Amino acid sequence: MPEICQADPLDALIRIEWDIIHDLRSQLAQQDLSISDRIKISNSLVYHVNALNRLLVQKGEKPADEETLGQLVAKLPKKFRDAIMRRMKKWNKKLS
Repeated sequence: MPEICQADPLDALIRIEWDIIHDLRSQLAQQDLSISDRIKISNSLVYHVNALNRLLVQKGEKPADEETLGQLVAKLPKKFRDAIMRRMKKWNKKLS
């Protein structure tokens, strides 16, 4: 874990978030993960990307990613896209 510098703690926090995001992406690339593990890692990845975006905005920089959820889902393999869409349809049925 990187040391937090007293001079600019915001830069240190941004560096930590980037390290966590890189670790989560490498975990997500593993082939032997179950669907539930992939979902948990993906949720954690989304949380940390949002945290990074908030830190970058505080620093006055552009957020790391401007893609919408639909654009991100479109990049996933068909198997995962279909699973996400099935869950979304179930969720929408429960809400209506």
